[in-house]
Amino acid sequence: MPKILLVTVGGSFQPIITAIHSLQSDRIIFIASDGDKGSKSQVIGEGTPCEIRRGSEVIEKLPNIPTQVGLGDRFQLGRDLILVQNPDDLSECYLKIHQCIRHLQQEAPDDDEILADYTGGTKTLSAALVLAAVDCKISLYLTIAATRENLVKVERGEMTRLVDTSFRKHMKLP
Repeated sequence: MPKILLVTVGGSFQPIITAIHSLQSDRIIFIASDGDKGSKSQVIGEGTPCEIRRGSEVIEKLPNIPTQVGLGDRFQLGRDLILVQNPDDLSECYLKIHQCIRHLQQEAPDDDEILADYTGGTKTLSAALVLAAVDCKISLYLTIAATRENLVKVERGEMTRLVDTSFRKHMKLP
């Protein structure tokens, strides 16, 4: 069964790579911020846009995420990148993500599995992915460190796990 994974992109690329490897998705849709300082550079940036940092020091620079995970021709820019102008605008983020998921549900074959990992991105971008995933009833994942000592970001040694969204079955929604 082919898997389509939606991921939010923020300042740290490592958890996204962990999610892609853990979930073994066939297609990845990246949700990133646009603009000069946007997280889109981690997806489509030339050269080595992904940085591993220790504080303000850059320890290592690596290629963009699709290159690191070997997506090759499976990544199609016009199809697999959702850009938001304001990653802190819940309405914009939710509408774009919800529209993408609904389109996938309508167009993808019935045996395709649509997943979402909300580890990266701004809090608002992640919240929008969570809301849209719950509303559209797709599986939701979070990549976390085995032991979380850094409260600022997820670091190496993380794992991806399914998030329990069974609460939605007990809710009376319109």
